[in-house]
Amino acid sequence: MKKRIIAMTLALAMVFALAACANGGGDADTQPSPPADGGDSGITAEIPDPIDWRQAGGIGFVNDDVDHWARDPYHIIYFNFNPTGITGLIYDSLQQLQSVANFTIEHHTANNDSDMFINTLQTLLIREPDGIIIDITEELAVRTAEITAQFGVPAICLFNMAVDPHGHMIIPSIIMDQYANGETQLRHLKNVYRDFWGPDMNSEDIALLIVDFSINMNIHARGVGAARVFEQYFPGQPVFWADTAAGSLSAEEGFSVTNAMLAANPDVEYWFIIGTVEDVALGAARAVDAFELGDRALITSSGATILPGEWDAGYDGPWIANYAVPGFLYAGVALFGLLALIDGRATTETLWEESFLPGDRAARFVLASDMMTRANYVEFIGNFMRAFGVDPDAA
Repeated sequence: MKKRIIAMTLALAMVFALAACANGGGDADTQPSPPADGGDSGITAEIPDPIDWRQAGGIGFVNDDVDHWARDPYHIIYFNFNPTGITGLIYDSLQQLQSVANFTIEHHTANNDSDMFINTLQTLLIREPDGIIIDITEELAVRTAEITAQFGVPAICLFNMAVDPHGHMIIPSIIMDQYANGETQLRHLKNVYRDFWGPDMNSEDIALLIVDFSINMNIHARGVGAARVFEQYFPGQPVFWADTAAGSLSAEEGFSVTNAMLAANPDVEYWFIIGTVEDVALGAARAVDAFELGDRALITSSGATILPGEWDAGYDGPWIANYAVPGFLYAGVALFGLLALIDGRATTETLWEESFLPGDRAARFVLASDMMTRANYVEFIGNFMRAFGVDPDAA
């Protein structure tokens, strides 16, 4: 097995970081701690049901009955707050979708700088693009809505919700059910652990380790979801939280806090490890390898950027699966919604209106996905590409 690939790629992990570095307090806990209450400030408690984008029809969906080649090409900008692995994949996906939906695309980033974000957004919109896809921080949502409205440019937001101070949606946003993300990861571990550890192992010997980033409530919610399901299946068994917020959301910090937790708890026989994003999961996998616990740990995470590359390179270690929302899913859903806005076939108030909550002035489109494994990942990613009209074999 080629577990050393994890160590070899650690130095490159920051290239694929899924969020910016952040400073926070405290060392990683070394004692079991209960999961945070789901009512924690900042975690959205209510979201609509996920939309089955494959089955849903009508305006703003991939199967929308419209000829995109009966008009001149639209020019669309993809603008992100911080360049990351997933934003790179989304831009690549949008480039491939140009041949499907008759548009041109350009990509800009604010490099994790709020002032640069606002200034660049204004500069880009002065050029009068037909539409813009934006990934933002929630703190910038109101100002972003004001600027896009000022210039009259249709917009779709990714990742974080564009909400006003009352929590009402103001720009159509494509988001994930973060609790369901963590819950799905834990259920997958529960369903497969005996395949790895044998039918006769004692399930009471399993502990859960969540490698968290507590200052981001969306990421933190993944751990909360996983902890809740773990306590349903394994009541009373230890749940550990290792927080990367004191350093950064990176493979290096993931290694550091996981290493400390494993060292402090040598009596744990078997580990379920939830790396809330791929970067920290990469570090957690390296820590497991350093402790030679590969046959007593199972790791899952969220994402479809780093792990497929590891599998392509031959990795076959304890990082066994991800809850995966590929770049093509984000890009495709955003694109076809944005095209409906640009065409005038939908407005902010009517696009995906089945996903509105009371008080919303725009949709919150909740994406649903599933677990990606080494056995299915090529077909898993390829199916998303095919669904949006791109041949993965020709890409």
